[in-house]
Amino acid sequence: MTVDRRWLAFVGMWVAAIAAMVVIYVTQERAPDPRARSADAAPVHDHQARAEGAITSAPPRPAEPGPPRQFRSDRRHTARSAFAGPASAALAWEVETGGHVSAQPVVGEDGTIYVGSHDHHLYAITRDGRVRWRRDLGGPIYSTAALADGRVYVGSDADRFFAIDATSGEIVWHLDTEDDADTGVAIAPDGTLVFGAGEDVFAVDREGTVRWRFRTGLKVFATPAIDEDGTVYVGSQDDHVYAIAPDGRMRWRFQTRDDVDGSPAIGDDGTIYAGSDDHRVYALHRDGTLRWSTDVDGDVRAPLGLGEGVVYAGVFAPHPRVVALDAASGQERWSFAITAGESGGSVSSGPLVDRDGNVYFGADDDFVYSLDPGGRLRWFFRAHGNVDGEPIITPEGLLIVGADDHRVRALRAE
Repeated sequence: MTVDRRWLAFVGMWVAAIAAMVVIYVTQERAPDPRARSADAAPVHDHQARAEGAITSAPPRPAEPGPPRQFRSDRRHTARSAFAGPASAALAWEVETGGHVSAQPVVGEDGTIYVGSHDHHLYAITRDGRVRWRRDLGGPIYSTAALADGRVYVGSDADRFFAIDATSGEIVWHLDTEDDADTGVAIAPDGTLVFGAGEDVFAVDREGTVRWRFRTGLKVFATPAIDEDGTVYVGSQDDHVYAIAPDGRMRWRFQTRDDVDGSPAIGDDGTIYAGSDDHRVYALHRDGTLRWSTDVDGDVRAPLGLGEGVVYAGVFAPHPRVVALDAASGQERWSFAITAGESGGSVSSGPLVDRDGNVYFGADDDFVYSLDPGGRLRWFFRAHGNVDGEPIITPEGLLIVGADDHRVRALRAE
């Protein structure tokens, strides 16, 4: 039988076109829009994941054991938890405050959770979700507190820094900072409290005496990170990352091309990682020279997280996502995109890494997410408000996180 070659060519062309459409569809497949789900939380199987180029990393080693007592789990801001987070998400409890909750909670030895709200109050919440006490600090609280010696140390936008008795909630002392004290608090190896207020970085002893004060060129939104030798690393809106010696003198500064609002993180080998509004993540040697930089196609304002050989960065619009970069080279390992919310979408909540290498973060699409070490979606949970603050994990395995709907929530496995 003779077949017209033109007919064969026509059929072949259509087959190729259909095959191309299938490839495009598979390549672009994403998890269902979580806002279309009726349930607040739902586990998602691997085939629905939105990770691209996934490479699984080894579980991280926590920099400090025990519950998180300061910003990003430890003074180096590794964001490594010593505990495993929930494998699925169900609401264990929630506490309503009178304002947005954008600060990261911290946890005391007895399980009490401390977190500030934009309603001007610092809250102490029991592990089962009851308000133990609350203290008015005179202004919105963006600052993540630090715990030491039975006290809670925290700043407020009333231009003050406070020491508060962790048991009673009574103010022990306060320091006038002359500008909003809205960064988190880091504790140096010698016990010095380090935080930002306005354009300045303060180093204060446990009784409120200023040891030194370092001025940058513009506002400091980033919480300082501190190395084991006491060197302080901090970003500023003057487009620089600073290294400050334990006596307050500048060791070096590194210039980026835009604001450095996200807090730096320090790797096990001493590498300093920082993100910038110039769309780049930087890795710096301890002497301030560039090791590598990677363009992630969006502002990096969230604090970074560190896994085992991996740097995690949250990225703002126009392409909101979490990206995993190889810590040694800066090469992208995988990326997980979120659905843009009404604000255009962003990830301003720094990624948290649990004992098993799973990643947790919030986003401005009103959801909290959990990814496996390869970047595949494990679950999501609707918070009914932007999630700008960083989550934490308690020794009991609860994920604690605040949101713009005025609530602090504890999520547990279903």
